Amino acid sequence: MVDGPKRRLPLAGSGATGAAPPRGATPGPEKRRLPVLQSSGDDEGEDRPPWHWVALGTVAMFIAWLPLAGLVNTLLRRMLERAGDAEAPTSVRLAMVGLNVVAFALAGVAGGYLVGRFGGRAGRREAAASGAVVATLAWALALAEGAPAGVLVWALLLVVMVAIGSAASYAGGSAGLRARSAGSPRPS
Repeated sequence: MVDGPKRRLPLAGSGATGAAPPRGATPGPEKRRLPVLQSSGDDEGEDRPPWHWVALGTVAMFIAWLPLAGLVNTLLRRMLERAGDAEAPTSVRLAMVGLNVVAFALAGVAGGYLVGRFGGRAGRREAAASGAVVATLAWALALAEGAPAGVLVWALLLVVMVAIGSAASYAGGSAGLRARSAGSPRPS
């Protein structure tokens, strides 16, 4: 057959650069590889504007508040069933209001903490704004329910709910900012 040394063909992707080109062909340019960009973790994209965190804090508050309110109202329903009277005792009425306020405040702290801890440029002010938004939405839902009360009572209820929601979210935002500063590496 053919006398002379055997030539081996390069395998595709083997990276054999020393292989001889086929007869009559000129060696082509070497394959170029695309650079691999590795993220250092410091720059994870564009920072969200602070008002985005108001919306995220609002959603977080609702997500935390709805199960808490469901739990509180289930417990309160059992208390009313035990009372058995047609009219709820004053202690049960106070428990209804107090436990619902506590559930709302805990949800405010949780939503505010999220904004303070992960909010980038957002801080206490955006956390408090998310609490005010949730309080206003909850007030509007209660108003749409149509409970009988005068305009003054509804206005006072709005002021109280916004104050509780804003204060709880502000406190949560402060705690989140402290956790963020404690978790960030100190420059040497």
